[in-house]
Amino acid sequence: MNVTWIEVARMFELYGKKSGAKIRTKRSNSKHLQFDQYVDYTTLMGMMSQIVEKDKEVARVVHLTPRTAQNRSIVALELQSDRQSKKPGILIIGALNAMAWGAPNAIMELADRLLYDSNYQTPYFNDYDWYLIPMANPDGLEFSKGLRQLPPVDATMWSRNVTARFKTRPTVWHKNIDTEASDVCFGTNINRNFAFHWQDDVHKMPERCSQYYPGTKPFSTAEAQALRAYLEKMGDVIDLAIHLHASFVPKKEYILFPWRYSTRLPSNFRTLQAIGEYSARHARLPDGRLYEVHQSSNDNRVAGSISDYVSGVVGTDLVYLIKPYYPQFPNYTDSKIIEVYAKKAITAILSLVRGWRSSTKLNTLYFFGKEVEF
Repeated sequence: MNVTWIEVARMFELYGKKSGAKIRTKRSNSKHLQFDQYVDYTTLMGMMSQIVEKDKEVARVVHLTPRTAQNRSIVALELQSDRQSKKPGILIIGALNAMAWGAPNAIMELADRLLYDSNYQTPYFNDYDWYLIPMANPDGLEFSKGLRQLPPVDATMWSRNVTARFKTRPTVWHKNIDTEASDVCFGTNINRNFAFHWQDDVHKMPERCSQYYPGTKPFSTAEAQALRAYLEKMGDVIDLAIHLHASFVPKKEYILFPWRYSTRLPSNFRTLQAIGEYSARHARLPDGRLYEVHQSSNDNRVAGSISDYVSGVVGTDLVYLIKPYYPQFPNYTDSKIIEVYAKKAITAILSLVRGWRSSTKLNTLYFFGKEVEF
């Protein structure tokens, strides 16, 4: 069932007239929301406000600081079915890359299911605390979408040549849009800006015009600073962290784990591999393929990433990078693209949770001496 944004607001208004318990058993799996438009920053803020207003006993919005170059705040939606008890925490960060347009849609659809779909209450919502950051690079996302109708020019040429920017767009834009004094080029790749083995993957810093420019120093971007502050505040609350990204190469879709900066294997790589493979088997792609599961650096080394930072500095044991395929500058009116990406992303996320439970026997019941997974 496709639902417009006006209908979304009406649904929240309707739910708000019911008790919290009834809200979370109202809809069946077959009638969950499927957003047929891209979530922009204004819509995201409105949706979060509606959720908290109507369901404040289980939902809370946190505005991360500092604000971005264009004065936007990165927002976290925290979902806790019971604030009195400590449960395992799951962190999901989306749209750190400005081309991952579908990530906010997928994360907000997941939030909708956790809150209002009875089929997702157990084991997903009731057994975990969820910390969702749908749009970690709001400036970059709004910037890239705003240029979508213009003809493309090589990204490096577009960045260097101010004249080339007239009525054109870069072929890709992976960065935010911060600026430095007297620079023609602008923007920093936030996922190269975290202080964990920063720049260990290169002999020479990429130039300012590059889509992989990591900043003048670690945490030079407001976005990375805001995420660091939030992660520091969370401490050991997070047990499973997922960076929802996108693969921009058809039929190359991944579930990856640290390290990204090095080919050295993490101490718990067997657990990470096993859970990832479980997820891949249970999140089979629409054409029958499986996600490729391996260490992130198997394809190429990337230093200063958020996944390595969460693993190496924050100390979270289970950290994954999910990359379902998503076209760059897709047809903006084709809602099927959003629907397919969101379905793949949500299935992979929940399969990782199930894989984690399976590895700890949390989703196993015993009948007549036999293990039965639910």
